[in-house]
Amino acid sequence: MKRVEALLTDPLYLEYIQRNTSIEEEEKFCKHDLQHMIDVARITYILVLEHQDLNYYLKEANLSGKLAAKETIYAAGLLHDIGKWQEYRTGVDHASLGARLAHELLPRAFFNDKEVEVVCQAIYEHRHISKDMSFLGERLHRADNLSRACLQCEARHRCVKFKNKEVGAYLLVY
Repeated sequence: MKRVEALLTDPLYLEYIQRNTSIEEEEKFCKHDLQHMIDVARITYILVLEHQDLNYYLKEANLSGKLAAKETIYAAGLLHDIGKWQEYRTGVDHASLGARLAHELLPRAFFNDKEVEVVCQAIYEHRHISKDMSFLGERLHRADNLSRACLQCEARHRCVKFKNKEVGAYLLVY
């Protein structure tokens, strides 16, 4: 996955990851660091494979092949919280900012215009579930929720997000 590797080594991407890490230095739980991004990317891909939806996604997104599908899924996961640092600072919605930042980063990693739009839409949608979501947006939203080991978290009883959490086997592997 050369384009995913290009994204992971892009200096601007690494700067945004560092901004997330720096601003969350004092946070104990639910960090938006590179490990979280990788977890979400992998879980998103697993969700697609588990339900045998890769061919559906290929057609829905009008992608060129299975490698393009895999790379766009991973790119969405790796970029979905890229604007979180700015949400902490200004309150701007990190999903909409993340989509704008991804719009700049993805072409630098050789994603074409169609792929950029598919990934950016999913990033924009990942925060709030709705009936009109794209296929990738819905899977990304679910993966983001499943990526946290909330059942083992000591802060779960005071966590606003915990009560709405989807519980799955992914949470049990931590």
